Amino acid sequence: MTLDIGQFTWYDALEVSTQASAPVIKAAYRCLVQLNHPDKNPGNPAAAERLVQINQAYDVLSDPQKRADYDHRLNLAAASAERRGTSSATNPTASPSVKRPASRSFAFRPLK
Repeated sequence: MTLDIGQFTWYDALEVSTQASAPVIKAAYRCLVQLNHPDKNPGNPAAAERLVQINQAYDVLSDPQKRADYDHRLNLAAASAERRGTSSATNPTASPSVKRPASRSFAFRPLK
C-alpha cells in the first residue's frame, strides 16, 4: 500500500486526529458504525461501502502495533512528499483521489 500525503487516510475514515487516543478512536468507530449500519440505511450502497472503510480503519488504528507501523509509513510519505515538492500545498494540480468526509463533532457517551 503506497501512501500519498494528499491521500485519504484511516484517520480520515474515522474522522479523528492523528493524535487521537484509543478511547477516542473506539468511540468514533462506534458512532460511525451506528450511523452507517445497513439496517439504518437500507438499499444505500454508499453507506455499506463507508462501513467497510470504517471497519478497515478501526482494524488498523485499534491495534497498537499496526497503528505504529501505519503512522511510520504516513510520516515517511509526508517527508518524501515535502522533499520532492509533490504535496498538494506546493502542487496545485495534485488532487486527492478520494474525497474526504466532512468533519463533525461527536456526542460521546460513556463506554460500557
